[in-house]
Amino acid sequence: MIQNIQNQDYDEQMTSKFEGKIKDYNLEIGNSEREDPDIKNLRFIEQLNISRLKIYSNNPAAIKLQSKTIKELTLKLPVFRSGQDQALNLNVNDLELENIEALFLDGNRLENNQLYNIDKFKKLHTLNVSYNNVDLTHIHNVANLTQLYMQGCDLKNIDQISSLGNLQDLDLSENTQIDISPLYKVDSLDLDVSNCNLKQIVQISSLVNLKDLNIGQNDIMDMSPLIKIKNLTKLCMCECGLLNIDNIQQLVKLEDLDLRSNRNIILTPLYNFKSLTKLSIQDCNLKQIDGIGTLTKLEVLDISFNQLQNIDAIGLLTNLKELDASFNNKIDLTPLKNLIGLQKLFLICCGLTQLSALKPLIYLQFLFLHQNQNVDIIEIQHLKSLTHLNLMNCNLVSICALRPLENLKQLYIAFNKIVYLDAHLNGFKKLEQLSVNSNRINTSLLNHRILNNIKQENFDISHQTEPSMNELCEANKIKRMEDPIIQLKEIQNKRNTFKTTLNNLEQKIKALNSNANSNHIQFTSSVVQLFQSNQAVSQ
Repeated sequence: MIQNIQNQDYDEQMTSKFEGKIKDYNLEIGNSEREDPDIKNLRFIEQLNISRLKIYSNNPAAIKLQSKTIKELTLKLPVFRSGQDQALNLNVNDLELENIEALFLDGNRLENNQLYNIDKFKKLHTLNVSYNNVDLTHIHNVANLTQLYMQGCDLKNIDQISSLGNLQDLDLSENTQIDISPLYKVDSLDLDVSNCNLKQIVQISSLVNLKDLNIGQNDIMDMSPLIKIKNLTKLCMCECGLLNIDNIQQLVKLEDLDLRSNRNIILTPLYNFKSLTKLSIQDCNLKQIDGIGTLTKLEVLDISFNQLQNIDAIGLLTNLKELDASFNNKIDLTPLKNLIGLQKLFLICCGLTQLSALKPLIYLQFLFLHQNQNVDIIEIQHLKSLTHLNLMNCNLVSICALRPLENLKQLYIAFNKIVYLDAHLNGFKKLEQLSVNSNRINTSLLNHRILNNIKQENFDISHQTEPSMNELCEANKIKRMEDPIIQLKEIQNKRNTFKTTLNNLEQKIKALNSNANSNHIQFTSSVVQLFQSNQAVSQ
């Protein structure tokens, strides 16, 4: 049974071959170039994704599509005219899709009345028209609509949207001139009004059944209206210029709180947020985080891009499964030894030298340590549950300490000073992805048996120094090397030897020419030309 067709030039003959075989699978047409698309009369597809199909035409024909079976349609078709993008020639009246349930048209720069009759799709429950400037006058008649995404649509009035009684998920972000006051009519939904140039949120406070709210990237002076939305479980307030979070302490049902990039915030104790399972205080210019020690249900914590060194409070969060403490210079990892259940740990560019505190983390699966250039990786050998390990740019000369890590699936050791690698790979029998570029590795690893498990696109050996030309030629498992900058000294030496031989031969021929007849001179000149041609080829 065929499940996917992708990267094909679409034509009816191609699809007719599969009629009766494809029913509820996805047809994806992409990475192609056509003068005008012909995508009508699809009688057997339920999911159709036509993206990345570039149309080169001065007057592209209208997109016409007729199907009684298509339930989900994605159209992302950039049109090029004289080297410039232009809007897609699409009109709802040309789409005969009586059973369509989900329609994704984002990024096509549709304008005016191209979606004027959107209410013809009676079964539509999901619509994404982000980054288009369309007239949705009749959208209030799409009674079954539950998800609507209109990011960056230059909206001002949303009266029609507020009449959608079944709406559950609404994205109005990046509409900087929008009036959100009509939203009071909506009873229950998840709402994104980030980056909308909002100054106050009194209107939002009437949405007492809101569970998911994103008001990030707005300069809102008074957050106190939020206390009326007592059912909130997820709240994003990133880049809001917050000084504190006193006004939301009463939102005791919060499970997910995002406070990223509030660089003047003072993080008072978070005693009331006993239900919180996810917290981001990334890039908040924090020097201490003592206030988070009471969040005992926390499972995901992001404290990256701060100025933290002492993180003792984290040692109390024994339910943590994921921690990102990256870009905190010279952070003390000692409290992490208590986080036995930790599964993902990010410690990128932390100025680390030793990792002894990680030894007890026997369930850790993901560890990212890149850009710690003086770190001793010996303790990693105890983390036998690791499946993903990143040690890029750590100034390593050897990875022998990693031999016990038999469960590794992805290993990134690029931008180091590693020379010998072959024997160290023998234990990684589950390895699927390997990046070793920009090292000094002896390239006999090109034929290493461990590569049998690694897909071509997941093996990068570029920017190596002094590989053997013979080994490169015999590496039959590798069909592509992406962006190699390789100093092939063997080739250079052979080229220099050839030039020396040629110069000596030319000198001998000149000596013969001084005593030879004209025919001989003519012949030897041809020999010189032949060698010069060969030299050009070798170069």
